[in-house]
Amino acid sequence: MISAFLSLLACMVLAAGARAGGDDGLAGYRKAEPPAERVTLVNPGFETGTDGWNLPAGYRHDPAGGRNGTGALRAERSDPAVYTLCSQTIKLNPGGRYRFGAWVRTQGVEGGGSGATVCLEYSGVKGWMGGSYPEGVKGTRDWTFVEGIVQVPANAVSCTITPYLDRKTTGTAWFDDFKVEPESATWSAYLITPRRETLSPAGGPVVFGSVITGEFVLPPDRIGEGDLNCRVEAVTEKGAVLREVTAPVRGDRIVAAPGPLPEGPLTLRLRLLDTRRKLILGDQSIPVTVSGAAAPEGACVIDEAGRALVGGKPFLPVGLYLSDVKKEDIGRLAASPFNCVMPYASMSLKLDGSKLEGIEAIREVLDACDAGGIRMIFSLKDIFAGTKWEDIAFAGAKGEDAVVGKAVTAFRGHPAILAWYVNDELPTTMLDRLVARRRLVNHLDPGHPTWAVLFQFEELSLYGPTCDVMGVDPYPIENRKNRDMERVLQGVVASEKAVGTGAGMALWVVPQIFNWGCYHAPDRAAMLKEYRDPTEPEMRAMALLCALKGARGFVFYSYFDLLRPQAKPDFVRRWPEVCRVGKTLRDLEPFLLSGRPSSTVTVESGAGRVEARLFVSDAGRRCVLVAGIGPGESRAVLALDPGVKYRSKYGLTTSLGKGRWRFKGTDICADILEER
Repeated sequence: MISAFLSLLACMVLAAGARAGGDDGLAGYRKAEPPAERVTLVNPGFETGTDGWNLPAGYRHDPAGGRNGTGALRAERSDPAVYTLCSQTIKLNPGGRYRFGAWVRTQGVEGGGSGATVCLEYSGVKGWMGGSYPEGVKGTRDWTFVEGIVQVPANAVSCTITPYLDRKTTGTAWFDDFKVEPESATWSAYLITPRRETLSPAGGPVVFGSVITGEFVLPPDRIGEGDLNCRVEAVTEKGAVLREVTAPVRGDRIVAAPGPLPEGPLTLRLRLLDTRRKLILGDQSIPVTVSGAAAPEGACVIDEAGRALVGGKPFLPVGLYLSDVKKEDIGRLAASPFNCVMPYASMSLKLDGSKLEGIEAIREVLDACDAGGIRMIFSLKDIFAGTKWEDIAFAGAKGEDAVVGKAVTAFRGHPAILAWYVNDELPTTMLDRLVARRRLVNHLDPGHPTWAVLFQFEELSLYGPTCDVMGVDPYPIENRKNRDMERVLQGVVASEKAVGTGAGMALWVVPQIFNWGCYHAPDRAAMLKEYRDPTEPEMRAMALLCALKGARGFVFYSYFDLLRPQAKPDFVRRWPEVCRVGKTLRDLEPFLLSGRPSSTVTVESGAGRVEARLFVSDAGRRCVLVAGIGPGESRAVLALDPGVKYRSKYGLTTSLGKGRWRFKGTDICADILEER
């Protein structure tokens, strides 16, 4: 949390008065020049056979298949169940940011996934950590350049570049002229609070996120944190500087106090300064609105504690991803603990049997959800030209902005709307478009936040300006061997670093309830053999870990996977399990939505890694959430107030007396200590 941080730094801000003019305070400063870096790829054009590449079955060298009749890599697959990967290990700087890609030609590439593409992955001491996976090429197409951007984690120990045909994809593809190039060192800043890029006329501290990708100066002369300051100017539409402050940069945050401002549109111009070397390292402009207007009636707003307030009352989103919305689904959900849904097919919703079309058909679905006590996070995520599920024509409107405008203005006043879903894992190559989309939706609807969900944990800070509510979707149980939720911990820790969940931007997480076999296994028999469902204790533990790390919304992925052909025979067992997990979260509403701050718990670890946090309801009742990350045994002693009596809800925590409690669990596990 950053509340204490904010209070400390607010006292450190160096403020100057209002002035008219420009850059006279930066006399003697010059722009920094990034150092050169080269990445070595062995045989990137396959001109010397297969040198440097690991070629499994399905890949071979084509001596005349390249772009100019030169060498190329040829990949073929006729059996969609076969999945092999060709790769080359490359040396990249930990913490660096790189643009990579290759030319791809296809013949008859069909099936699921991204088609023929290339990815860049990184691994740590414990193995695979993640990567960047750009959308590839399908069908029969001439040479197309496929590229992506990757942020290499600071703790990565190796990287690989991999051309491949995605899972369940068949056909033939040629790959040629691979490239990996360092991105120039850049600085990005974004507004964390106040929210929605809207400032109060009365002024007050403004908190920015700050992220540097790459390095401006390489060793031995690195730029230190103490060298960094940020100059913030509040600039009118005519270019007049109303306020100017200089604030220190501390880690990933900048706190400035520009003072009272007139209502209306302004631009905050930020410049990152190395005051020791007199360097301007970066320049960023953030359009803001200064307004003291109250939120519209019935609006969903995010308060200072990161809670959703609906109609002025705290609301904890506990929901599910859906594909579409049927009458049967609404009836089932209305009888469940879940209070919201995120349907992918929001732009084409239609109740089964309805004779309505277009906007009226969608409104009928919203009416039915509202009658069932279900709110909707409306998906706008496909309204981007060139993306996989491109949808840029709707109700007579054509083009991205026109379609967004049509949808948002049509449904923004409906009582079932909770938020707008604006990004489902889209890449950082689209950042400018994503920022513009968030600002467009905020302008069209001041009453509902935008939500983005990402798996790109190493790049979350770059997505700071793209949404009002951050989301992460870690799915750690990929096969029958997985027994830890390290991936979940990575996601929530990355969120805290990027946007300061709780006292910063709100976090609505996407916990796993699905079986990965629904995507990777050709049939039910293969799914049962190689994959497994998350158990009820595992689903509960993943949600509780997110809650104790700051999440104040939970939208589980996914309801429709529970009904896929491979998984549907288990629905009668799994649906009650999922509902009990949802009820656990709803029962925690007095604590998670309390106006009283939560606090850390002293944890004396004996084995594994254990996380715990204390919550106090508005009525003064306490509870402790505790989670073991796994794999293997998690064991720790918690130091609590000896004057408070607790009971363990799931039996993993026992009293040792005098306020000391021993938590003990195995693999993915969690418990709740409730005050008696």
